[in-house]
Amino acid sequence: MLETIWKKIVRRNPYSLWDIPAFFLWLLSFVYRLGYLIDRSRRAQPEKVAVPVISIGNIVVGGSGKTPLVSFLVRDLLEAGIRVGIVSSGYGRSGKQSILDSGYKVAQMDVAATGDEMMLLAVQHPDAVFSIDSSKLVAARTLADSGLVDVIVVDDGFQHYGLARDVDLVTYDAGVKRRQLKSFPYGILREPMSALSRADIIVITRAKFAQDINAIKRRLRKINPRAQIYTAGFAAQQIIGRDRTIPVKYLEDKSVFLFAGVGNFRALERQVSALCGDLDCAFELSDHQEYDAELLASIKKRADRLDSDLLLTTMKDWVKLGAFDFGREFYYLDLAVDLDPGEEKLLAYLTESLNLSRQEH
Repeated sequence: MLETIWKKIVRRNPYSLWDIPAFFLWLLSFVYRLGYLIDRSRRAQPEKVAVPVISIGNIVVGGSGKTPLVSFLVRDLLEAGIRVGIVSSGYGRSGKQSILDSGYKVAQMDVAATGDEMMLLAVQHPDAVFSIDSSKLVAARTLADSGLVDVIVVDDGFQHYGLARDVDLVTYDAGVKRRQLKSFPYGILREPMSALSRADIIVITRAKFAQDINAIKRRLRKINPRAQIYTAGFAAQQIIGRDRTIPVKYLEDKSVFLFAGVGNFRALERQVSALCGDLDCAFELSDHQEYDAELLASIKKRADRLDSDLLLTTMKDWVKLGAFDFGREFYYLDLAVDLDPGEEKLLAYLTESLNLSRQEH
């Protein structure tokens, strides 16, 4: 409920009634910034672990395409013969027990114990090794000391100052309006834009939503002249169901009921709307939404009332839904990362700067 109200305030049009509660969020943002500065001043020297560390993070609250990039990079590193470990706090999980295991075994666990994003990555990368702990430093240290990996990829590690990183890759969502780039909770920034000066690589995600991509690049280059800058889009190639995978072209003459709990739902809605014949409903849920029988029954009832041809969600949501029967076709949208100037350049930079090479294990 509070998240829904906050999103309406942040997304408000200029000179609307939402400006009234926005004033109080503006006051709270001063407290947030003060806490940020105090926290920065108290941070200890970051600890370096025994293997190279790549962090993939962002500076905003909500989604900016970070998790697809984690998956994309892990896949390329694994295909290059490099043993990859993934570190996460397992945001949203109910269990607190530390996990150190292969993706194959993590994928067989309860999603409540792993968190939805880690379950998604485990399904996609059974050969990676996962270390999940409430402290990313502890998770990274455990993984590095295990001798099982050549490199560690930290999911959402840009604000985790206790762990030293060899490469900081940060996403920047081109679809976000500049007036939303204010300190939380008045806007969506976890840190000031100047924090991007720490990044080694900046990936501008959802680049096709930018009104002027070159203006964004100039603005980022002014903040950080040394960082490598890439652009990325998320192309929908296919939809995947429980018993079949079909080209996304299948949606062209279908009426679709979309639901998901992701950080940037509007970008997803725009993408699906362009793909399908008719978007009956775009049902936005809370980021990292927990699904229970009541919510699932409510979604089914809405889709029945609209007589939608099929239901569509994200893989992040799919892994939490179990075997619930919606009484009609049900798929998740499979997204591929389209990186410019190309994944080969990024992989070459990482392997050379971190002294990674193909291993025979």
